[in-house]
Amino acid sequence: DNSDDTLTRIGNLIKKIHGFSIITRYALYVLPVATLLVIPLALFDTVYQDARAGNIRLLGLFIWLEVVWVGLWVCKLLAKALPVIFQGACGLISTGIRKYSLVLMALEIPISLFLASIANWATVPVICSFDKGHCGDQWLKTLHTVCLATIAVAAVFLAEKFFVQLISINYHRKQYDRKIKDSKRLISILDIMYDASRQLSAPFSHEFAELDYDILDPDTSGIKKKLGQAGFRTTVINDIGRARDKVTSAFGNIASEISGKHIFNPNSAHSIVIGALETRRASKALARRLWLSFVPEGKDVLLVEDIREVLGPNQAEEADEIFNALDKDCNGDVSLDEMIMLVMEVGQERKNRASSMHDISQAIQVLDQMLVFAVFIAIAFIYAAFFSKTLASKTAQLWSVLTGLAFAIGGTVTEFLGCCIFLFVKHPYDVGDRVDIDKTELIVERISLMYTVFRRVDNDKTVQVSHAVANTLWIENVSRSKAMKERINLSVSATTTSADINALRVHLEEFVQAAENARDYQSGIEVEVVGVGKLDQLDLMIEIKHKSNFSNEALRASRRNKFMIALLSAIKNAGIEAP
Repeated sequence: DNSDDTLTRIGNLIKKIHGFSIITRYALYVLPVATLLVIPLALFDTVYQDARAGNIRLLGLFIWLEVVWVGLWVCKLLAKALPVIFQGACGLISTGIRKYSLVLMALEIPISLFLASIANWATVPVICSFDKGHCGDQWLKTLHTVCLATIAVAAVFLAEKFFVQLISINYHRKQYDRKIKDSKRLISILDIMYDASRQLSAPFSHEFAELDYDILDPDTSGIKKKLGQAGFRTTVINDIGRARDKVTSAFGNIASEISGKHIFNPNSAHSIVIGALETRRASKALARRLWLSFVPEGKDVLLVEDIREVLGPNQAEEADEIFNALDKDCNGDVSLDEMIMLVMEVGQERKNRASSMHDISQAIQVLDQMLVFAVFIAIAFIYAAFFSKTLASKTAQLWSVLTGLAFAIGGTVTEFLGCCIFLFVKHPYDVGDRVDIDKTELIVERISLMYTVFRRVDNDKTVQVSHAVANTLWIENVSRSKAMKERINLSVSATTTSADINALRVHLEEFVQAAENARDYQSGIEVEVVGVGKLDQLDLMIEIKHKSNFSNEALRASRRNKFMIALLSAIKNAGIEAP
């Protein structure tokens, strides 16, 4: 027992030293090996001082090994300090390039190896410091050549890692910065609204009890409803969940006081909103609670005045910003359906972005592995070039071999480069995007380096398309499109007059401008005669402008159905007949 206690005390002491600072942590790594190297160093300086390798004393060799070991960790310390130095220096010039310090952080090991290889090469003369006249020994020349070749190898390795990190940083900045900022802005708006909603109606109050259970515990709310319908009491389950949250919140409040942030505090507005966005049930409940809290009783739409009234006159500008974010169709009000759709879109966008970033990170890892394989081949050539005197004389033979290899794998290399350009440069879609490829409606399920997995909209079949093939196709990204328009072609009787066509346009314009349809369609219906068939009919083209794109298939179908019914009614009212 006493020995166990002693080991525990020593372990705790080492843990404290390890976590005290980076200097003490590196000292724990350096000192044991450095101490072991001191033993042969002392022996070759005293007892075996005449021991030699060729004409050079072994004392110099072990001094150099000591320098190499300590220098490696000094170089690692310098590599760790480079991002801080870079941020400080670039902050004086431009804050926009500070983000590239992330590249230096990721390249800590390659940079430290490169610096260490230079230090090793520069300190080789230390070996013969006690035998100045014998620095030309063959084994020392070989060691010098090895160190010189290692510098080139480390430089190639560093260049490969730098290239991969640069692709990763630039790609994520280009593709996700804007989306992440927009998502954070919308979530912060939901945080403010939920905080205000809780002040108006406390959690689990009679008015919002059912919604709060869906928001705070969506996994068990369905079970509790079924138990309640069966006659079982569910208050015990509810109380356990609330007690759990109170305990966690107590620890979270302590951590928040220390750090100034909401750490594992389940009762903070941000934590609740983020948790609710994870499931459809909780997202719908959150949207309903927010909308019902702000909309006065008896009204069926949310106005900017309602938000101003709840937040108060001191937050008038904030209220306007919140309303502008909620009123995406810019019709001056927000319905409950719009609110639910917005909150669910925010949650779905978070999930899609996380999946897309995961897939792209996996693709970058595959790219890194392939480039590392190429680097290993380059390393073999580098060492061969430094040690083989006949390699230069066989350059012609080498080039002929490389040319033959290029013809053999040229197609594969071309496909690989094409896939990299398609994914990292062009990048026409992300996970969750609704796209049209070769007139086929698809949804992006998963992205890899060489291919993408889609799901067909019409029959839910899984489709895998190589990036080399997709690179040659016309890709229409519906999700990235803004408000879209639709053209409908139909044939009518040849006796239809211009007045009839104008009456049809007026009826359709009245339909899209109606209060119940203004949030779905834009004004400005176009009706055009595009043909006369075989002189027995008129071919009409009707253009309608939606207020959103067609990424939401259910919403698109609902709006199209509503318009087609209105179109048939307008045709009858205008007195237009079939051909």
